[in-house]
Amino acid sequence: MTKQEIANRLLVLPKEIATAEDVVIEANRQVVLAKETLQRKEDDLLLGNEIDGKNAEIRAAQMRQHTELEREGLSNAELNLKNAAVRLSKLKDELGALNSVAGLLQGGAA
Repeated sequence: MTKQEIANRLLVLPKEIATAEDVVIEANRQVVLAKETLQRKEDDLLLGNEIDGKNAEIRAAQMRQHTELEREGLSNAELNLKNAAVRLSKLKDELGALNSVAGLLQGGAA
């Protein structure tokens, strides 16, 4: 990577990091919404007496059976959040590394 490429990358990284932070915030919001959706579905099932197993294991299995789509939505939202957080972390690591290289180059030029 040339000095100019490093400088150019350093100029665009803050905007990419800001965008990645927005993606993480939105992904977190989606996780919260998915959890609320799952909780509402579970509440509806319990209050509607659709969960009627004779023991806790059977009731838990019935609950999982009736909330499959909501659990899948939550799982997907959590995966998206993890991926967004990793992307943000990589961008921050890149910024730190490039700042270090820029500092070394600046020190060598003096």
